[in-house]
Amino acid sequence: MSEVGKKLEQIYEAMLEAYRSEDDKESGARKAIQIYQDNLDEILNTQTALMEILDLERSLEEGLKALEEERAKAEKKARTIRTGGSVVIKLVPCGKHCSGCPHGPYAYSVHKEGGKQIWKYLGKAQR
Repeated sequence: MSEVGKKLEQIYEAMLEAYRSEDDKESGARKAIQIYQDNLDEILNTQTALMEILDLERSLEEGLKALEEERAKAEKKARTIRTGGSVVIKLVPCGKHCSGCPHGPYAYSVHKEGGKQIWKYLGKAQR
């Protein structure tokens, strides 16, 4: 468990112990609330950090989804010209978080040698 997680667990356990240690539940609740208030800055900073982490994760998920959609669109736009082997013209995602993806179009010569598909870059294709 992380240091932050341990600290939050300690605060929780201290609050619970303060509440349970009193015969008078009102007094126990007041002690537990005081522990909470004494640690409020740390709790709020942790909450803010967790919200930022959740927001970042959501943004990353949305970004990945958009990249996958762009990749799918680029694959649909690829076209093949057959000439004793093939020349494939396609858009290519660079694999990085790039606002310009996919790139191209690029031309590739594709043929088989010994059962393996061989791709050779031919250069930038005309649109």
